[in-house]
Amino acid sequence: MEVTLVKIFFGTILAHKMDLYAVIYYQKTLIAMKKFLIADDHSIVRTGITLLLREEFLNIEIDECKNGATAWEKIKTNSYDLAILDINMPGTDSINLLQTIFAFRPDLKVLILTMSKEEIYAGIYLQLGVKGFINKEADDSEIRKAIITTLNNKKYLRPGMHIAQSPETTKRSPLSLFNRLSPRELEVMTHLLEGKNVSEIANLLSSHTSTIGTHKAKVLQKLGVTNMMELKEFTLVFNHA
Repeated sequence: MEVTLVKIFFGTILAHKMDLYAVIYYQKTLIAMKKFLIADDHSIVRTGITLLLREEFLNIEIDECKNGATAWEKIKTNSYDLAILDINMPGTDSINLLQTIFAFRPDLKVLILTMSKEEIYAGIYLQLGVKGFINKEADDSEIRKAIITTLNNKKYLRPGMHIAQSPETTKRSPLSLFNRLSPRELEVMTHLLEGKNVSEIANLLSSHTSTIGTHKAKVLQKLGVTNMMELKEFTLVFNHA
């Protein structure tokens, strides 16, 4: 009888210790430091994302920057759990930036948060290696979901969003046509639609005007339009489709 009581006593202590260890492990996991980088040229966006992150995580460190050059310097010298980047920061070649980042830190998780239309741009950037792509106009709850999903090393796209995987998907749908563009052509098209001329784009992307002119010609050819007015009309039709 005494032996049995001793076994029960020490068994209870052991069980309590195991429970305590489980609690300690859970707490360590819960409050483990997370480090984020937010790169966006609008301070109000950086502030908003910072507030979302601080509401979601107990123990975090956040770095901010407003252009690609500073983002690259920070990524070279820091290890981040997640980098949240805009692809339209002034003076930033976003395609080259991401290619450089993934060549240096192939395992870095990147979430694109931008005003660019997801159906047009998400496929290209996912191919480059980003984990998620979401529009800035999304609800806070959706942005939180995107952050948590990509932080857990899973792909994130807006629910129900369709990205054409090949030009053969449809004969002449906007999705299939945009999918024909290379990452650089897509980036040049974005700058053209923002009103920049060939020289300005060349300066921004550190390229020759002749190279940008070639990209522009290929964009028009692949989308089946002949000038900038038709290109703008084509993208407007798609935006309202």
